[in-house]
Amino acid sequence: MPVSQQRLYRAGLMALVMLALLLRFHGMSVPVIWYDEAFSVLLSERSPALIWAATARDVHPPLYYVILHYWVLLFGHSVISLRGLSAVADVGALMLCLKLMSLVATRRATIFAGLMLVLLPLSLRYSQEVRMYTLLGFWLMAATVALVCWSRQPQARLYAIAYVLLMAAAFYTHYFAALCVLVHWLYWSGFGDGEPAALPIRKWLMANVAIVALYLPWLPNLIDQLRRMDGLEWVAPTTWEMLPGLVSRCIMMVSATGGGLWWAVLVTALMLACCGLALRYGRADRRSTFLLMAYFFVPAIAVFLVSLIIPVFVTRYLVFAALGLPLLAALALDGLAKQRPLMAYLCLSLFLAAEVHGALKVYAQEDGLNGTDVRKLAWLDSVAEGINRQAQAGDEIVVDGLFWYLPFTYYNATGIQPRLYISRSPDGTPQGPYDYGGWRLIPQRLDWIFFSNVSTLKPVAKRIWWVTGKPRPEDVVTFPKDWKQTLTVKGNEAEARLFILDGGR
Repeated sequence: MPVSQQRLYRAGLMALVMLALLLRFHGMSVPVIWYDEAFSVLLSERSPALIWAATARDVHPPLYYVILHYWVLLFGHSVISLRGLSAVADVGALMLCLKLMSLVATRRATIFAGLMLVLLPLSLRYSQEVRMYTLLGFWLMAATVALVCWSRQPQARLYAIAYVLLMAAAFYTHYFAALCVLVHWLYWSGFGDGEPAALPIRKWLMANVAIVALYLPWLPNLIDQLRRMDGLEWVAPTTWEMLPGLVSRCIMMVSATGGGLWWAVLVTALMLACCGLALRYGRADRRSTFLLMAYFFVPAIAVFLVSLIIPVFVTRYLVFAALGLPLLAALALDGLAKQRPLMAYLCLSLFLAAEVHGALKVYAQEDGLNGTDVRKLAWLDSVAEGINRQAQAGDEIVVDGLFWYLPFTYYNATGIQPRLYISRSPDGTPQGPYDYGGWRLIPQRLDWIFFSNVSTLKPVAKRIWWVTGKPRPEDVVTFPKDWKQTLTVKGNEAEARLFILDGGR
């Protein structure tokens, strides 16, 4: 390739990376911090040792929170800074995808992949959330690149070491890293292409043993989490339409429910057609073609099958796998462009148009994913700002429920330690506190923080701010008659009510 074309190609890749950064930081501060994000923020404020101990009583490993801890020390505590880690990790994963495509496909396929990755709606959504999903995608894509390079240079120890460290980092970030292990084993074995193993079996097994050895310190905590299975009660039972629904959410942010089933089936059928085209045009390197196909479909199908027994089919847990769809589509469209360029570019345009549709839904906070409605409608930042401005010395702040307590704590600047009202179950027993998850982030040594009987609340200054969301407190709380509501700070579906007790000022 002439030098001028090489420079143009590199400039094109750089432009895609810059566009990806722009799109991921665009509107990042608009959604409010919600429960899951607040959990990440409050946990990251602890020391690495305490993060390890607290995460052991949750449902995820600790590495993301440790990295976020140091990230905040460097870049601050603002919403943009906190979410910036996910955005940077996602752009890093995009750059690694481009590297992978440059190894296994043409420059045109790499550009195609870059265009589709930049607009991938599911990546956009979770690049703007203070959680570990895009970081997992970064580790796993980096490990995949290292594996491909290692398979081509089996004597290069650097690639072997990099692969082991990256996979260990992925396992310490999220348990679904195990799904990518299946993909890598299929690639190593040469499944489907009739070729011998990519690496000598001794080296391959040693690498996998090294990953397990690095993971051993966390293994007792994993076993304990599996034994308890706390914190996953909210996962919906698995139905067959969830699988095509995952594909349509990744590409155009359309759910398989609410009239979107046919769209989901159509998009899934088109991606399966891409598999056929990729196999047809990629006969010279079937191993790489199967790698790109497996990167999405193996994790998605494996989780779907497991979820028929234990529901764990959660879209955000598969953000890393979504990166495989643009890579697969780019490979297919590149092959098609060799024979029917007009049709290939038309298909590319339709794919990008579908992604734009999904991206606009993400920016409008209409993607329907878990937490989006809360981020859009419950303006706890406005509620907290009102309290911060009007609170007086000696005021009490009560937050109605753990779901609101953690995000309010992030926005609270009054210096007042909020108390947490715990509702009671129908049999009269309090629904908390428990020794796992978000409960672990509240200083439980201060017993006065938790209460389930409003009549026991005896504030010194006789002023109580009651912070809540839906359902409204009157649905679950009976306020004493001597509590007089004098002010309401509205935040759409969140609010704070100021009560003054009779005899108070």
